[in-house]
This record gives sequence, C-alpha cells and structure tokens, in this order.
Amino acid sequence: MARPADEVYRTLKSSIQSGQLSPGAHLVEDTLSAQYGVSRTPVRNALRRLGDEGLVTVEPNRGAFVASWTNDDTAEVMSIRAMLESHAAALAAERRTDEQLSRMFGLCEAMEECERKRKKDFRDALAHQNHDFHTLILESAASPRLFHITANLTRAPLMVGSFQFYDDHQLKRSLDEHRALVSAIEAADAAAARAVMEAHLRVSYRTMLSLRRSVST
Repeated sequence: MARPADEVYRTLKSSIQSGQLSPGAHLVEDTLSAQYGVSRTPVRNALRRLGDEGLVTVEPNRGAFVASWTNDDTAEVMSIRAMLESHAAALAAERRTDEQLSRMFGLCEAMEECERKRKKDFRDALAHQNHDFHTLILESAASPRLFHITANLTRAPLMVGSFQFYDDHQLKRSLDEHRALVSAIEAADAAAARAVMEAHLRVSYRTMLSLRRSVST
C-alpha cells in the first residue's frame, strides 16, 4: 500500500505537469491536508520532493508555490531538448524495434482520436499521451545515458502543460508532426527523423513564447 506522502506527491506532480495547477499557484499545507484527507506531514514531505525536482519553490514566511518559468527558462529548456531529442529521434530511426514502432503509431492514433472526440479534460489526456510519445522516442534510441539526461526535461511543467493553451490549428499541427516523425523512423531515415523532431520542438517553443507574451500584455 502506498504511503500517504507518495500519493500526495504523485497527485500534485500530475496536477502541476498537466497544467491543472498553474505556475505561481499557492500550495497551502492546511488546504492540501484537508483536500487529500491526510495530516500536514505527508503534504510537507511531498512538497519537499517536488521542490527538489524544481516543480515547487518554497519562499520563507510565504509558503510553497508552483514554480514559475521565465522566457529565458523556456528558451534554455527547449534549446537543450531540441539538441538531445533530435539526436534521440535519429538513433530511434536506426535502433527501434517493431514493437516500439507499433506503440508509436498507436499513440499517434490515440492522440488523434482524443483530439477528434474532445471529451471532458481531453487536453489533460493529450498532455499525458504527448509525454508518453516523447518518452517512447527516447526509449527507442536505446541509449540509457541519453534517456537519463533528457527524460526530466520532458517532464517540465511548461512542456507537459503546453496543450492546455494550443488552439485548434496548433493542436493539429503538433499531431501531424508526430505522424511525420514516426514515418521517418519507420523508414529508418535518421536524417529526416532528426530534422522533424528539431523542427517540432522549435515550433512548439515559438508557440509557447507567443502565448506567454500574449498573456502578459
């Protein structure tokens, strides 16, 4: 049976990464204790773990808050991801298994169906499926060190929560790019897979930056 602190940690982490808890949101221990039906100690331990991962910041005399990301933070993370994940995509084109390729196509289909049906909280579902897709590309690269270095970047809340703000055109574009990437991997075209992944992440960055600027004005 999972410990209360682990349950609170997983639930809060999911809420932050999906965008349900927005950057800067105040995480009040008493409120969270009542919400999850636990004492303050598990909540405090969960917040400490999230702080160690950079998802939560703790300010003296003010409490815990969902970490905010500046434009510079976004640019740095996306630049690193574009380099590392494009390399992973190229390796995946050379090393993926048939089973992994089947899962890639399956995730593409699941995301497209999710976008078409648009059930309640479909953007949350898309965010989690998108994370699974990018993680699968990393796994298919068959490079444990690359996976370890890159995986945490894909979990950053500004990455996972981006689907919350995409318009219809941006959503379709992102899903179409996933299809193009898997097609390149299926064809064992490492150069094309690298180029598609790099372009995909750089367009995502420009979209997020534009959205952040529109919100701040």
